[in-house]
Amino acid sequence: VVNLRLGRGPGAVPLAERFGALAELRAAGLIRHLGLSNVRPEQVDEVAGIAPVVCVQNNYGLDAYREQDAFVRACGERGIAYVPFFALAGTGREAGASAAPGAAVEAVARAHGVTPQQVRLAWTLHQGPHVLAIPGTGDPAHLRENIAAAALRLTPEDLNRLP
Repeated sequence: VVNLRLGRGPGAVPLAERFGALAELRAAGLIRHLGLSNVRPEQVDEVAGIAPVVCVQNNYGLDAYREQDAFVRACGERGIAYVPFFALAGTGREAGASAAPGAAVEAVARAHGVTPQQVRLAWTLHQGPHVLAIPGTGDPAHLRENIAAAALRLTPEDLNRLP
């Protein structure tokens, strides 16, 4: 998958032109799949006729960019994978630190005997089978925790408690 990451600002090359160039590489067999990153729903619609979009990679998480909830669901309905980045960091990533767990996240974590980060990852995965978590780690212990989060089944009550 090659993701076209969109920037914001003046002087940007039109989206259709940039995505079209990648579609040509795909048609030539040099790229298998195309995705978009840092996009809005209307931008996915804009390029839909050029080539299939297999994934959208946007900043999204339990307490960050929740205005994208409908977009996340719409991607699933269209068969497009949604790959949130900074799902653990939340809105605190700009400061270089993970988001504060919050009382609800901590309570759910305690109830399941897991870490708040595992609850955040589990919440991300509960958004739908088309949602893929991409937590990064260089620590084997964190890697094991991240993998274990996939098995964490949050109850409807847990999901209602979380923001």
